[in-house]
Amino acid sequence: MKALVVEKPTVLKVMELSEPPMGDYEARCENLYGATCTGTDLHVIDGNFAWGNVYPSIIGHETIGKVVEVGKKVRNFKVGDLISRVYTRETDGVGLSWGGMSEYGLAVDTEAMWLDGVPQEKWDSYRINKVIPEGLIDPLDAVMIITWRENLSWINRMNISENEKVLVAGSGANGISIAACAALRGGIVTVVGGAARGEQAMKTGIASYIDYRDEDAVQKFIKDNPSSYMYIIDAIGDKETLTPYMSMLAEGGTVAVYGMNDFYSYTFNPILGPKSFRFFNSYAGCYDEAETHNEVIELIRAGKLDAGNWIDRKNVFTWDNAPAAYAHVREKKAIKSVIKLSTK
Repeated sequence: MKALVVEKPTVLKVMELSEPPMGDYEARCENLYGATCTGTDLHVIDGNFAWGNVYPSIIGHETIGKVVEVGKKVRNFKVGDLISRVYTRETDGVGLSWGGMSEYGLAVDTEAMWLDGVPQEKWDSYRINKVIPEGLIDPLDAVMIITWRENLSWINRMNISENEKVLVAGSGANGISIAACAALRGGIVTVVGGAARGEQAMKTGIASYIDYRDEDAVQKFIKDNPSSYMYIIDAIGDKETLTPYMSMLAEGGTVAVYGMNDFYSYTFNPILGPKSFRFFNSYAGCYDEAETHNEVIELIRAGKLDAGNWIDRKNVFTWDNAPAAYAHVREKKAIKSVIKLSTK
């Protein structure tokens, strides 16, 4: 099978690898599409991923696959099912940076393992393998389900309420998705980000968008909104991103960091503004994709999530030019690029 491999930092190439064997509780999947993630993939490629990495390794964690065969103990997947976040396994001495960008992958029937009494530690991390209802969404667009599930779970756990003001700094795929999810929860959301992303971001239900390079507009925004935002979210993760906005945080408000750029050296000044030393919360929670799968499916059915606001449908990459998908997003030509993983 073909796989997209980070051979060593800065070296990304398509390789031919052996397809790993299928287990009793696994379904063999033909992978259809995979999406780039600037929050993790580019850090892996560049050699500076926060939690470390193995090389060589197969990249990608936003893959949609179609079941072509099931193991003898599988009872919740069937041939033809569309499955979210399909990975391959380690093979031919090549490890995994999640391992989604491969021609074939494996999905785990975690419910069957649970019912059969298999210890949870053997299947818990595979609960992300979920069936996507037939006809719900184009498989190309379905790659966005992974991002939406992550971000909606994170936002839900912060308990954003109706009409609470939310500021999101950052207009990457996660930034816009976090903002959209906060708006779906009833938040009044402002995004500060790159000018080129404003039109797409406004289509997701947010209230306003400010170009971070327009210093006059940013300073006016800060001055006009003292102590008024209940949530200030950094979707980038660069140190000091939050400092300019701290005067806007309401008493008892919440600061949250989602981005990972300066994961081990993140800083901001918490005492700026008219109410120095005021009380605020810091949200450092995680998310659980599996817990929001059904909620995301219902939001898609209701027409409240549109993948076209994130992915570049006009420039779909293939195995012939797969590494270029990452250059495409690195050069900010798209929020998210998609690679067609099936050779059929």
